[in-house]
Amino acid sequence: MMSSALRSAALPLFASAGLFIAGQAHASTTHAAFDTPVDSVATDGFNNLTAARITSAQLAAGIASNVESEGGATLRRTSGGAYPASAGLYQFAGNGSTFEIAVSDAVDGLTGLTFQSYVNVSTGSNGIYGLLAANNLPRLSFNGGSQFLIASSQVSENLGYTDFFTGQYVASDPSNPNHLTFSWDLAALGVTVPVTSFRITFATDNHAQIQSFQLDQRVAGVTAPTAPVPEPETYALMLAGLGLVALGARRRRH
Repeated sequence: MMSSALRSAALPLFASAGLFIAGQAHASTTHAAFDTPVDSVATDGFNNLTAARITSAQLAAGIASNVESEGGATLRRTSGGAYPASAGLYQFAGNGSTFEIAVSDAVDGLTGLTFQSYVNVSTGSNGIYGLLAANNLPRLSFNGGSQFLIASSQVSENLGYTDFFTGQYVASDPSNPNHLTFSWDLAALGVTVPVTSFRITFATDNHAQIQSFQLDQRVAGVTAPTAPVPEPETYALMLAGLGLVALGARRRRH
């Protein structure tokens, strides 16, 4: 059998290997469709926007990020009747709802923002276009001003989803641009002053099924830390540890 000393020496090697592998992942934990930009230095995610977690009154007052809360963002419904339902925010009647995501203390050296949304829509006869409708587009204002800058780039993606009410899977549909990514490059937009606070305002339609939002504050040239690549000597130690484990297992069989 392998001695306790050898076991103690091998375990840290496996732990280091696991950390190295985990350090390579850069997917977002807010929603499976989301990605976190490489130059993100603060991420705020809002998901599980359901009646089981929040109330309509809390949504109107403002709720804090519940995923990777690092940027201090607050999501607030500013008008309309969207309410926390069984699987997210929903509105049955009225003229749609407006929202804002606000940050009162932006990261130092902020150079850009990325805002992602996952909102299932169904254009059909209801004419629902989610955040892509002209009056619904996210707009940025900063430092207490009312600039309302439209994103410098936007990307839409059509993904299949499970319907709130029927529980049935709805296949990907070009008329359902449910995953949207909006990015603001401050320099490209002509912003020349340091941004110390900001808010992003947007709107949604009736019958839109709102599941998740994510906001990333970006600083050019800065990347999220990842685990360092092991030196050759580290690989040698890892292989030696694996060899000792295999030897111990072989001796136990005999």
